[in-house]
Amino acid sequence: MSKKLLGMSDLYYRYNKESVERKGEIRMDIKMKRRFDEKNLPDMKSIFSEVDTYAKDVTIGETLFFKEKGVKSEGEYKRQMAASHKVMKHSHIGWNSWQATAEGFSKIYEELKKAGTTIDRFGVALDWVMGVPVEYRNRFQAGGSLIFQNEDEWKQLGQIVPVQPHLGDHMIGSLNSLENTTLGLKAGVTTIGNISHYYTYEYPGLDMEEYRTIDTMKAIALMGKFREQGTIIHSNLDDGFGAQFHDLANMVGYARLERYIVEDLLGAGMCHCFGNLFSDPILRIVFNCAMGKINRYDTPGSMIYGNTIDYGYNIPRNYGAMASFSMADAIGQMHYPSGHAVCPIPVTEATRVPSAEEIIEAHHTVDMMIEKAKHYGEFIDYAKVEAETDILVTCGNIFFERVLNGLDSMHIDITHAGQVLAALKAIGVDQLEANFGVGMKKEHVMRGRVPVRPTSIVQIINLQQDEVMKKIDGLEKKPLDGVNIVIGATDVHEFGKELCKNILAAAGAKVFDIGSTISIDELADTIIETESQVAVVSTYNGMALSFARDMLKKFREEKIQLPIIMGGRLNETMEGEDLPVDVTDQLKLLGINADNCAETMVSYIIEAIKE
Repeated sequence: MSKKLLGMSDLYYRYNKESVERKGEIRMDIKMKRRFDEKNLPDMKSIFSEVDTYAKDVTIGETLFFKEKGVKSEGEYKRQMAASHKVMKHSHIGWNSWQATAEGFSKIYEELKKAGTTIDRFGVALDWVMGVPVEYRNRFQAGGSLIFQNEDEWKQLGQIVPVQPHLGDHMIGSLNSLENTTLGLKAGVTTIGNISHYYTYEYPGLDMEEYRTIDTMKAIALMGKFREQGTIIHSNLDDGFGAQFHDLANMVGYARLERYIVEDLLGAGMCHCFGNLFSDPILRIVFNCAMGKINRYDTPGSMIYGNTIDYGYNIPRNYGAMASFSMADAIGQMHYPSGHAVCPIPVTEATRVPSAEEIIEAHHTVDMMIEKAKHYGEFIDYAKVEAETDILVTCGNIFFERVLNGLDSMHIDITHAGQVLAALKAIGVDQLEANFGVGMKKEHVMRGRVPVRPTSIVQIINLQQDEVMKKIDGLEKKPLDGVNIVIGATDVHEFGKELCKNILAAAGAKVFDIGSTISIDELADTIIETESQVAVVSTYNGMALSFARDMLKKFREEKIQLPIIMGGRLNETMEGEDLPVDVTDQLKLLGINADNCAETMVSYIIEAIKE
């Protein structure tokens, strides 16, 4: 593979087995969890040829936002705003009907306009069933987000108010990538994601991974056909593999891998979103700077998401967290303008899908942060910020190079986008970080390496688990010694799972972690295979009750009887409700422990096993 193809003159991708073995950089003990043979994918020339023909019938619609701003795409507008160091604002909308969504658009826009402020973009959270081809959707229980019923509803996205719509969830990377991307473009949506979902979101019951990979490639290539018109592919790192990395340097390298696949192999524009799992406000500025330094085509960003890991049930503390992250993001955009919009997360986010009033309130709060940011920004040591950035970028480049070299040595065609996508997913973050990570090797640390710069999630997990462990009497006596426990998360959000896993391991349990976006079949099979006595399930995406019912049905079929603990966001959308409601009491009636308290988890398991 030539350097010209990769477009990176400073790196060498040809695998050099002798030098790698001498330096001990790559430990090739990788086990790939393949769902299909990536060698059977169509060649890249065939993919491009098919998309060339398909694209002739696709046109980008004109939104009210484009008309008002006098632009042809959101990318064009963002370049203007970045050039003037203007801080833009974004809000994510997660209601479950088009009527509620349209009414919410109008209410938020009009109220903010009346107060003399603005909002630049709305992110529309589609329900997970939207990521499935229409003919299969009746097989699935809807979550709590929006489902378009027809093409007319798609077309209305940008015609309610002059705020530009953004589509991320269950678009590119899903089983319905090409169709959803086409409908989004026709509606005038020019920033579309979320490629990270390819790695972490699953559609249980549909074994269509090869189809999904091909469809994802086609959707990316289609976006590439309109790249000159300003289309941008969005990837929320924290919704994909990024959320699972322990080392920020490796995460930067992974972002480069995504850029390589999208930009160099498939010809589309690419931007990265982050922030959900970034608690340290200065680290948010550093990481924004790092993303800018690997952005070789100067593609505008989508949004920097608000920090949600500091949010809990203490609303005043949530206001403090919002002020902290939004101030940092505003400063970052003033000094390192990347086109990302600041995303104020309403303080109720940890407990429910926020209402229009709560979103409006969040924007008023963040307006003050933006107003004051310029005063703080003048006194930040940007030389120190950039020195820290250079460490992340330099180490990220090493990780990126090692991964490509490793894939090449495993006979993956690293000029074929689909083969690279499939291989990365089959390997997974744990093995990528353990084998190719840049941290110093050390026994008895997570993944066998000391992070160059630990992620916020790792720092917080360590702090919170220490606090919880201090409150658990007799933990040092290993009260769960000899107890096998299976743990997993129903979606990509792994924070609660990691916290519980570490506490249970400290209590002496043998914990079998089956990862994120688990299937019920996988959970049942692991319980049987490991002879586990307890199941622990973390959930976040508004599907707690339906998952619990399906899980119990499967357990009855398999004659599995054991204590079950569920925690996280225990809610679900009910018929007649626009927003998900708490289902804790219903879960308890099913016999599930839904106390949502890590401090009492060990004592509960001890008593439950006795019974």
